[in-house]
Amino acid sequence: MKIILIIMALLGATISYAETTSKYNLYMMQYPMMCGLPADVDRYIVDKKFTPINVSFGKENANEDGEIVFAVTYYINDKHQTLAVAETPNDPYKCMIFHTFDMIMNQSLLGTDT
Repeated sequence: MKIILIIMALLGATISYAETTSKYNLYMMQYPMMCGLPADVDRYIVDKKFTPINVSFGKENANEDGEIVFAVTYYINDKHQTLAVAETPNDPYKCMIFHTFDMIMNQSLLGTDT
């Protein structure tokens, strides 16, 4: 539970709350995440036959020029499932943000440089 709270705080810290709440009317929610040591998360990824398709970085204050505060790696497998895994530079754990099923791929993106 402590890990989830830490990750949520770090993710929330990347958002400028004043701009977010006034301009976009957004707020934080609680989502189920599973966290563990990197070796354990990696074993889950291998067991479920996930392949990484991209990695992107969350930056301080959601600013393009900010320091990197977390990374998110997206995975897919041949069963039309997706998985997103987040990790931070200073936390010993990795967190699976979501594992989804029945993915429908945007066909217009296939074969492009995305």
